[in-house]
Amino acid sequence: MEARTSDEDLVYGLHPVASYVAEAAGRIREVLVDAGAGGGPRDVAEAARVAGVAVRVLPAEAFRELARGRPFQGIAARVKPFEYADADDMARDYVQDPGSVLIALDSVQDPHNLGSILRSAAFFGARGIVLPRDRSVEVTPVVVKVSAGAAARVPVAQVTNLARWLRSSADAGWTVVGAVARGGILPSALPASRPLILVLGSEGEGLRRLVTEACSVHVTILSPGGFESLNVGVAAGILLAAASEDQGRIQ
Repeated sequence: MEARTSDEDLVYGLHPVASYVAEAAGRIREVLVDAGAGGGPRDVAEAARVAGVAVRVLPAEAFRELARGRPFQGIAARVKPFEYADADDMARDYVQDPGSVLIALDSVQDPHNLGSILRSAAFFGARGIVLPRDRSVEVTPVVVKVSAGAAARVPVAQVTNLARWLRSSADAGWTVVGAVARGGILPSALPASRPLILVLGSEGEGLRRLVTEACSVHVTILSPGGFESLNVGVAAGILLAAASEDQGRIQ
């Protein structure tokens, strides 16, 4: 995981910073812009100023030192530590909405995968993502960058015991669907009963036993090419698309 300071994160890239300015300006400490940047970064910096965010222009050399070769695209933002949502609140608030979909990730540790899933979640209108506190990636600056700003829009929650939270959510009215390598229904046959929690594990280990047992339905993405392993970010996108087909869109 990328190193983090004790009291702030650095979000970088034109689209992620623009999304933070638009969706979560109150979480930004300051925006940093390269003195030699073009119109795009300067437009985002001006939007930040209008939103009441402090903006600091750095000499090109100082900005290059800050970027250290990363794709900053001429702009960055120092933001407050990521604020996790409450998983129980999410489950309670959205259970009455038949179009609601949540995503739960079991032991996914690659920040690029979480960023990709956040982006898909925002695209398909999923209500949020739930992670276990242990053996799981956190929302880091890399995650924010890969999510193209979706981390500012899609709530992410952490739970101490994922299997227990899934069982509790099922008791409250959620249909819990776990992605497994074989033996599950096809994505096109996802249950019409809503709301859904889509549960995915890491490519290497898949879902842990207790998490698998907490799922009332299992789904399998078949490989016409006979290749079993599928990136969890891609799998999440496929399942979200399947879940939204009969809805027209996820509300």
